[in-house]
Amino acid sequence: MIRIKTRIVVALIILLLLPISLNTSAQFETQSWELGWVTDVDGSYEVEMEDDWDISGTLVIFIENSRQSELNVNLVLDWDSENPFEVEGPESGTIAGGENTSFTFTLTENSALDIRSFSPSDSYSLILTAEEVISDQTVSSQEIDAEIMLPKIFNLQPDDVEGQTMYSDTWIEVEVLISNWGNHKDAVTSADINIRSCPNLNVEGLEQFDNLIVEPTDLDNNTAKGFDVKFIASASHPGRTCEVTFSVTSEGDTRVRSTTFDVKVTAAEIVDNDQSSDGGSSSSDGLSENSSDLSWIGFYELFFILILAFYYPKRGE
Repeated sequence: MIRIKTRIVVALIILLLLPISLNTSAQFETQSWELGWVTDVDGSYEVEMEDDWDISGTLVIFIENSRQSELNVNLVLDWDSENPFEVEGPESGTIAGGENTSFTFTLTENSALDIRSFSPSDSYSLILTAEEVISDQTVSSQEIDAEIMLPKIFNLQPDDVEGQTMYSDTWIEVEVLISNWGNHKDAVTSADINIRSCPNLNVEGLEQFDNLIVEPTDLDNNTAKGFDVKFIASASHPGRTCEVTFSVTSEGDTRVRSTTFDVKVTAAEIVDNDQSSDGGSSSSDGLSENSSDLSWIGFYELFFILILAFYYPKRGE
């Protein structure tokens, strides 16, 4: 009977001490450390990129040390070498007890690669591991990851056009091409031609460019795309050099880009119907300059014959 009572007492003591033990264990577990992102990488993180393909971006992490003693960590990046980015940042850090410390990693372009050839539709994974180190030994670790993306760059640009020549009352066709120097496909919202100083020069065929889709030029064997545009000079068009500006509006960034070239129109020659068949110019009395010279030669011959006629009869008397 005494033994049963003793066991009951021991059990009660254990039950009373159990919550204290659990609380102590919970408190010990919470006195740890945590790794996380300061930068918003929910879903993905898009870097900034200039028109010349220079990349800039920053990824910031935090490590919160809930312990009383300091925390020493090594920071390791797992990053695919065949990607358009270079990542630089600290390789280790020390976080004081009860402190929350931030670490910054910068992203720049990988100059050894053609950045434009990387699709902005793809993402690139970065895994960062923080390893707790005590006496050069890793005792615990945590990791976080992020998906990094390139922005879409739009640069829909008409190609240069050589100067053209034509005559009034005629027409010519000029090939006009559009290149896409961005990194994502684009489309032409509208195309327009402005002609300065030549109201009698008209153009046809611009409607062909509406909604024209142009893939990135020189990538995956893509080339510039376009059509022949017809220029028509009226019969009354004077001889003049016309300044022609061809512009397109990009669907991607709504910007208008253009190219300018010259179209030289030569007026038709006017033929003088009064010109003589032998090329001599007409005089006011209807005789050419050449026929006038002949008439003077005949007058001298007639005068010489008359002198001879008067002279010889007198000698016979």
